[in-house]
Amino acid sequence: MRKVSRAMAALAAVAAFGLATPSAARSAGARSYPDHVTLVYTADVFGTLEPCGCSRDQRGGLARMATALARIRAEGQPVFFVTGGDVLFEAPPAGDLADQQQLAARTTARALAAMGLDAFAPGERDLVLGAWFPRELGLPAGERFTLRAGGRGRPLVALGPRGAVPAAPIRVGLVHAGGTRAAAARAEEARREGLALLLASHRDEVLEDDVNRVVLDAAVPVVQVQGRGQSLARVDLYLRGDLARGFAAVPAASLREEELELIQARMAAYGRRRAGALASGEAELARALDAKLTELAQRARTLRAAPVPKPPRDRPSLVVTFLPLGENVPQDRAVRALLDAHHAEVARRNLARARAAPRPCPAPREGAAAYVGTDEAPSGGVSSCKGCHPESVAHWQTTRHARAWATLVRVGRQSDLACVGCHVTGWREPGGACDIGAVEGRRDVQCEACHGPASLHALDPPGHITRAPGEARCLGCHTPEHSTGFELQSYLKGVIGPGHGDGLRGQSGRP
Repeated sequence: MRKVSRAMAALAAVAAFGLATPSAARSAGARSYPDHVTLVYTADVFGTLEPCGCSRDQRGGLARMATALARIRAEGQPVFFVTGGDVLFEAPPAGDLADQQQLAARTTARALAAMGLDAFAPGERDLVLGAWFPRELGLPAGERFTLRAGGRGRPLVALGPRGAVPAAPIRVGLVHAGGTRAAAARAEEARREGLALLLASHRDEVLEDDVNRVVLDAAVPVVQVQGRGQSLARVDLYLRGDLARGFAAVPAASLREEELELIQARMAAYGRRRAGALASGEAELARALDAKLTELAQRARTLRAAPVPKPPRDRPSLVVTFLPLGENVPQDRAVRALLDAHHAEVARRNLARARAAPRPCPAPREGAAAYVGTDEAPSGGVSSCKGCHPESVAHWQTTRHARAWATLVRVGRQSDLACVGCHVTGWREPGGACDIGAVEGRRDVQCEACHGPASLHALDPPGHITRAPGEARCLGCHTPEHSTGFELQSYLKGVIGPGHGDGLRGQSGRP
């Protein structure tokens, strides 16, 4: 769930912040800079080229990012595209994925270069191979940057770490340490230095605090953008009046929508709790939850009714907007071609390695089961999953689990080692799919993917099988980054049916 600053509680409030020092403003001279400048910011991409596509309308994708950026540039004002670190890697490249991870970093760099990246302040994850790697990629990598409109003229925007931002009319601090929480603690010092804004990046974990957030009530605004390229942060700066007065931070309409979305999510959660309280006869709790729902509904009405402030015409101001990169954003053709070429090269290399050094499945431990596949009978047995459970298998064939492999083939990623393990059965387990060159018979999320290896069960039914797999089994693949909004009971409804837990629909049990 995305979050917003508590400053949105009063949309009409406008807080003043220092943007440029008086000397910098005077040195710029009257009319020596444009009226309107836009910063576009991304960070914590972690080499993510695009979402896996395992859930509906997953955000992200460098091809969508390129389209969104081109639309902003088409507006005509100077646009500076910057990133604050942790762009190339999530972790040091290692194991079978090492080559693929380096390829992804290189493709990320090529895509950003194609978008006209103006400034790249590498984080420590970007430097895991050494400082030579970002330089070799040709990115505008460094610690401090001075940017000019159109690449010429006087400096207009300067970026760098707090305490070392060059002089310019617009000075922005880059804080690569713990997102907005760490950056907000430095806001007062940033104000004294005459900075306009702090751009925050670097969460310790990929999914930690993975939200769009702007803190407008700090001494200077602090902006954090959702990681893995899921959104862009847009900061519009209006250079009107005397820059020495400092800039006013004006709440944007998109922040109101974020706040309303958060309220709706909270109301849905309270509604579920209220229904549970009524069902269990907890009348007092139900009344308390009713009051909370009424309070939230009133807050939503107030927000919708409040006019969104407009940038003042007589003084400098800034507006922060977030642009989610969902399916409604078309993919840029040139960057899409880069991604397609990347996936083809990954497949070529991974398949070549698999053929040169096949990886056989490990032998099962003594007395342990192995995977056999839906259509096979185990050695010494006479029947398969389909042979004993035809109704269950027939229903399974109607589910998305039975089309898991096809979803990879459709996007050319069936040889992607970061994906294939969750689209086959028994990945690198005894009897399972253990090599991308040998997945026949183990493609898709078959019965054993949920119920466990079935060789012993087929020989000695009804035991030796997990009849009611728990949520932990699902979470091995239905991770937050791949399966947004995963919730066991609603997902179960997509896999149970005739002969396969049909009586458990909507209940707390499992098939």
